[in-house]
Amino acid sequence: MENKNQSMLSSNNKHDKKKNKIITTLSITTALLALSTTGFAIGFGISQSNSMKYQNQLENVYESNFYSLLDSVNNLDNKLSKLNNSTSSDYQRKLLLEASSNASEAEISIASLPLSQNDIEETVKLVNQISGYTTTLADKLAKGGELSQDDLETLQNVEQTVDALKTQLNDFARKLDKGYVILDASMNIDTDSNEFSRTLASLKNNNVEYPTMIYDGPFSDSVVNSKIKGLSGENISKEDAQDKVLKNFKDGASIEYVGNTEGRFNTYNFRVTNSTEEKLYVQMTQQGGNILTVSGAGLNGLHSIDFEQASKIALEFASINGIENGVIVWSDTLDNDVYLNIAPTSKNIVLYPDLVKVKVNLVSGTIVGYDATSYFTNHTSRNLSKGSFTETEAKAKVPDKFEIVSSRYALVPLDYNREVVCIEVQATDSENTFYFYYNVQDGILENVLKVINTDEGSLLM
Repeated sequence: MENKNQSMLSSNNKHDKKKNKIITTLSITTALLALSTTGFAIGFGISQSNSMKYQNQLENVYESNFYSLLDSVNNLDNKLSKLNNSTSSDYQRKLLLEASSNASEAEISIASLPLSQNDIEETVKLVNQISGYTTTLADKLAKGGELSQDDLETLQNVEQTVDALKTQLNDFARKLDKGYVILDASMNIDTDSNEFSRTLASLKNNNVEYPTMIYDGPFSDSVVNSKIKGLSGENISKEDAQDKVLKNFKDGASIEYVGNTEGRFNTYNFRVTNSTEEKLYVQMTQQGGNILTVSGAGLNGLHSIDFEQASKIALEFASINGIENGVIVWSDTLDNDVYLNIAPTSKNIVLYPDLVKVKVNLVSGTIVGYDATSYFTNHTSRNLSKGSFTETEAKAKVPDKFEIVSSRYALVPLDYNREVVCIEVQATDSENTFYFYYNVQDGILENVLKVINTDEGSLLM
């Protein structure tokens, strides 16, 4: 251990200049990426390797990812601070777009750290919402609008929360400087958590109230069960898991086992590199051998496929991995990637609790993001009924000022861990789109969601 500590101190010394730069200099340019709430921000397990060299290399990777996260949060805090002291619409829009990029970059860094999902859920949701919210405000300014007083107050609250996160991360950077070892701490597992995750405990600021909105599709982060319901079958071996991963990524893929996760989901974790040099992290469940998550960055350049082809690729990938009768319920296209939420159906009822999220790169056609956490948490055999309340009756309940767009049956997750079959009615007024959810048994309005569209995004219903 003494030799390891000496090696880690040497590694930390190499980061001194970088840390000083991160803490004092707040300027980077990042590509705008949008990763789903809880979706692609999953930590990867640690291999208990006997090789000291491997452990040191892995520690260096984790430290580099942490410093990238720190850099992004510092930049985000800087942009938000400037926003709250600016009155120029053009400059506000510039800062909002940069803040969105910083938040998205933070999500990528979080996904590359060995963090337990339970501990970081609120932090992931925070940066995901900030990315969507700032992009929406930027679109509002681009169309000639102005930031309202409510917008400005929300941004001030967001800045306070991000400032607290920045302080927390900078405090942790000082721990690294004194010899803290991420690898050791992440192996210290207690139930579904580890020491490293608890050290970077998630933040939740109840004073931040975003508008009721959908940035990532309806019910995109629904996990209504604490017990895993969707896994079945015997545990598979690491070798069988590797073979199954390669069957899903046939494009000249090379694969490396990088450890296993023991927690809420027990997984084998792999690093996959395909023929176009896209690097992916893949988690496969030990029970049943199902792909749980894929996380990576796609290529930049000319698009080789269009949205329809990307949708087909996503649906086929979901089907191969057990998602039955999947339909696309939401989509978004940003730069070189298409983001899709796919829900299975039963008896023509959309099963929102069982959503999977897929990201397809338009340049390579590769699946560079996948999150089936909600699916394998919630999916089970259900005896569903469409009740006696009809779609016609549901549409008649929508206020007169709205124009009806569509309706369908959907199983929706609600408060108190309820799953209720509702009639989902999409309707628009002169400015906005809403979803109304009426219980199929008695017609009671169970929920209303307001959609904020952006020029980059689209909704598929």
